[in-house]
Amino acid sequence: MKPIFYTLSRGLPFFILIGTLFLRCESYQEPDIQLGKSPDLPTLSVVQLKTDSNRVVVSEKSDVIFDRLWSAVGASPDRTKKGLDTFYFPKAGRYNILWSGSFKGGSGTGQQSISVVIPKDAVTPCTGLATLLAGGCDPTSRKCWTFSKKAGAVAVGPTPGSAEWFTSPLNGLQNEQYDDNFCFAWAENKFIYENNGLTVDPWNGYKPVPFSLPGKPQWQLIPIGPAGVPRIELPEGAFMGVWDASNVYDIVRLTEKEMIVRTPFLKGGGWFELYFEAR
Repeated sequence: MKPIFYTLSRGLPFFILIGTLFLRCESYQEPDIQLGKSPDLPTLSVVQLKTDSNRVVVSEKSDVIFDRLWSAVGASPDRTKKGLDTFYFPKAGRYNILWSGSFKGGSGTGQQSISVVIPKDAVTPCTGLATLLAGGCDPTSRKCWTFSKKAGAVAVGPTPGSAEWFTSPLNGLQNEQYDDNFCFAWAENKFIYENNGLTVDPWNGYKPVPFSLPGKPQWQLIPIGPAGVPRIELPEGAFMGVWDASNVYDIVRLTEKEMIVRTPFLKGGGWFELYFEAR
C-alpha cells in the first residue's frame, strides 16, 4: 500500500495556518429574549346547583386562554377541557377542583384550585330507567345482566359507537365471559359482580384468572350524563363487561330484556360498545 499524505496549505508555514484558523473562530451568543409578564389568571366560577347539590357547574371567564383542563378526582366526568361544564359528585365529601391553563402567545401557564363540599350522597330516583336496570325500586329488587351471545356483544373502535377495531362474532366470547353476571340491587344501590371465580384478564393474554371486586361497590344512575344520555357510574376499580373498561357507561339502549352501553378504555385511547341481556 502506498502512504497517503494530505497537504494543509501550499506555501504557508504550518504555524501561520493554525494562527489564521484561531483568528477566524469567534464565539457567538444569541441575545436573551425578554418575555413579557404573564397575564392575570382568569376569573373562575364554581357553583353548586340549588336543586342538586351533587352537581357543580364550573366556568372560566378569560380571552387570553387557548387551552385549559379542569380535573376533579371522584367526579363524573373526572376531567374536562371545556370553558363551561358540570361535575357530578355521587358521594359526600370535600373535593378539590383543579384548573390549569395555557396563555395565548406562549406567555406561560397557570393553575388554580377550588375546594367544594358535597353534603350528602346522591340518591338515585325511582324512575323508569332505574326499574329497568335494577328490576324495581323496593328493598328486594335486583336484576342481573350478562353478555349477549349474538354478534357484536363487544365492539371496539377509536370513537363512541365505532367498531372498526374489533367486533365479536356469534358466540365469539369466552365461556368465562358468558357466565359473568353484573347485578344491580336497589337496596343501598349495591353492585354485585358474579364471575363464578374467574375473570378474563386483558393484560395477561386474555386468560381467565381469579378475581373479585374489593369492598362493597355501589352504582349510580345519572339521568343525563356528559354525553347527553343516561349514564351508569360505578366506583373506581369496578367494571361491567370487560376489565379494561372505565367505570362509567353511557346507555345507548335499555329495555326490560337488553342493554347496550358505551364506555371508554380504562387508560383512554378508544371505546367499547357492550351488548348485555337480562338473565
